Amino acid sequence: MDAVERLAVLEGLAVEAGAIALAAFVDGVGAVRVKHGPHDLVTDTDELVERLIAERLGALCPDDGFTGEESTSERPSRSGITWTADPVDGTWNFAAGIPQWCVVIACADAHGPLAGITFDPVRRELWAAARGAGLRLNGEPVGPRPERPVADSTWAAALGPAFRQPRWQRLMGTIGPIRLMGSLGLDLAWTAAGRYDALAYTCSQNPWDVWAGTVMALEQGLDVWRDEPARLMTVLPQGWRGELRIDEA
Repeated sequence: MDAVERLAVLEGLAVEAGAIALAAFVDGVGAVRVKHGPHDLVTDTDELVERLIAERLGALCPDDGFTGEESTSERPSRSGITWTADPVDGTWNFAAGIPQWCVVIACADAHGPLAGITFDPVRRELWAAARGAGLRLNGEPVGPRPERPVADSTWAAALGPAFRQPRWQRLMGTIGPIRLMGSLGLDLAWTAAGRYDALAYTCSQNPWDVWAGTVMALEQGLDVWRDEPARLMTVLPQGWRGELRIDEA
């Protein structure tokens, strides 16, 4: 399968998974447990949906690898293609009844992220991108992002203690509003589309966190930069990283 064919697989899977997650969101997400820290949650629904995605992909692409956030169905790749899934991105919101979460599925080859889907079942928005095929929303091409000056820009940012770093402190008062919404998957898709102007996150940068959003941002011509030692990911219009001196910790 080429990138576009793999994207079609992702779309169907994401819609199926999203329907299950949305039903649970309405009727009950199941048991909620802590994983690696007090704010790192997993629900029964996360695990159920991940197993479903892995099972479907295993039947369709038996030689491809799979890795997911909940580690329910890991398998190595024999084809050079690996799939990844965050079955419910924004689990804290999901478990709390806050309608800001999504299903994220992506795949990558030796050259990096190949195709990705972010499905928002609450809004019925399906964001999809494949290398060389552009970004789409519900099957329709997403146009060029609006161009706004830095002073009027809206940022999706989740930096935690890093907000105290000089590179972020010197931006205060020079950029517009900062939004912290609790779903990296949605923040990446919305930044690619231009709902946000820029994104800055400290996060683990695991495949399920960043593959889908990376291919979406690159297809929109954005600068995707990852400082892995600092656990920092930024998605910015071209030229902003240098202009704002974000490389300078």
